[in-house]
Formats: sequence, structure tokens, C-alpha cells
Amino acid sequence: MNKNILLFCILSIIILNFSCTSLLTGLTDSLYQQKDIELVKDGAPSYLLLVEGLIKSNPKNKDFLKLGIQLFSAYSAAFVKDQERNRIFSEKSKKWAISLLNTYPNFKKSKNTDFEIFEKQINKFSKKDIDYVFWAANAWIMWIISNTENLEALLDLPKARALIDRIYVLDSSYYYGAPHLFYGIFYSFLPEVYGGDLKKSQKEFEEALKYSDDKLLLTKVSYAQYYLKAINDKNKFKQVLEEIINTDTDKYPEQRLMNILAQKQAKELLDNIDNYFYE
Repeated sequence: MNKNILLFCILSIIILNFSCTSLLTGLTDSLYQQKDIELVKDGAPSYLLLVEGLIKSNPKNKDFLKLGIQLFSAYSAAFVKDQERNRIFSEKSKKWAISLLNTYPNFKKSKNTDFEIFEKQINKFSKKDIDYVFWAANAWIMWIISNTENLEALLDLPKARALIDRIYVLDSSYYYGAPHLFYGIFYSFLPEVYGGDLKKSQKEFEEALKYSDDKLLLTKVSYAQYYLKAINDKNKFKQVLEEIINTDTDKYPEQRLMNILAQKQAKELLDNIDNYFYE
């Protein structure tokens, strides 16, 4: 029997005998603390299939939907290089994101209305909703970014961004300053005519770096990849990437795997540094 199928069967049996939420939380925590990237790459697909099966059985369970979004998004970003496969992962995460948001009546009844009504309704979200709304909004935006040639997707951007705006107001420090990181990327990624603003990008990245404080190295990678490339600062780019590579990933074990992957990305960026800058 294929080892992944065997693992999937074992996990399925175990999960029938324990609290689903507590077991999945433990498995996820263990996954994020791993040092061996290849072990995660080989073993995670069985876990992803298990989570997807749980979502199909419990399509309105917020915890399962959030976990599916987090895991499928992280796995595709780290290991899926094929563009078409990435699109499949993105579509799935976006579908779950909308399902998750639809569990909130204020979103469900306003999603097909004009923007003014939509914005008024989502302002009813409170701090207790942040943990779900953020991950749903993030998946929605990632889907939009991967479908920029699709006009329908681009028309969704103001509503997805409005959700991030609401989280920004409620708690901009959430998940290591993720709302600030989003806007740091947003303002550096877009041309000025579409709302890009490098001064605003710098300010947002500074806030995100303050909140992450090397606990989440992805923030530094994004700072180099988006802002420092945009302002053509090759020396600072090199310095930041070397700082990432030399960081002790055991210092924050709860994000060990993500930080090891960030170091891998930093090395790849550093190896190609001459392709990103002009004299």
C-alpha cells in the first residue's frame, strides 16, 4: 500500500476516536515545528486530504474551513511550482474563504450589494471575528492576485481589501502585524496610478517588522522582495537576506518550519540578486 494512503487511513481511524478540533490543532502545531522540509513535503498531502474530507463533511465548520485555507495556502506557496496546480489550490482556498465568510449573516446578505452597503455591513465584524475573517480575506486576495487577467477577479479586490481594512482597524498587530504586511506589499506592488505608494509601503513594512521581530521571517523576505527591490536598494536587500539566513530558527519553534522555508526563499533571492537591480 502506498505510504501516503496508509498514513491517510491511520489518521482517519484516529480522528474518529478523538476530538477533531483538538487533534487537528495538535497535528498542525507539530507540522509548523518541523525541521525536515522534505518530510513535510512528502507527508503533508495525506493531511491535506484529511482536512479536505472534514470540510466536505462539515461545510459550515469555521475551524475546519480556516485550517483548510491555512494549510492549502501554505503548502502551495512552499512546494507547488506548477502554475496550473497553484491555480487549483488557489481556487479551492478561495471557495472555502467565501464559505467561511458566508457563516456570518452580515457578509452573506451584503456580498452581492453595492460597495457602500457591503462596507457598512462588514464594519459589524468585531475582534472576536478576526481569526476567521483575516484568513478568509487573505485567501480571497491571493486568488485575485493569481487571476489578474480576469476582470471579475479584479472587481472583487475592493471588497476583499475592505475586510483587511476592518481587521487593520480592530487589531493591526494581528498575526505578527499581518495587516501592515499586506499593505506594505500592496503599496509597493501596484503602480502609482493604481494606488501604489512607496512612502506608505515603507511605513507599513516598518510596522510589520516591529510586530514580527524575527518571529516570522516571511515579513523580512517580503520587505526585501517587494519594497527594497522597488526602491532599487541592492545593498540593503543583500543585508536583509543575509540576516534572514543567519537567524536561529530554533528561537521560535512555533514558526520553525515557516522560518526555514523563508530562509530557503532568501537564499534563492540572494543567488539571483543581479537579476533584480539596475545600476
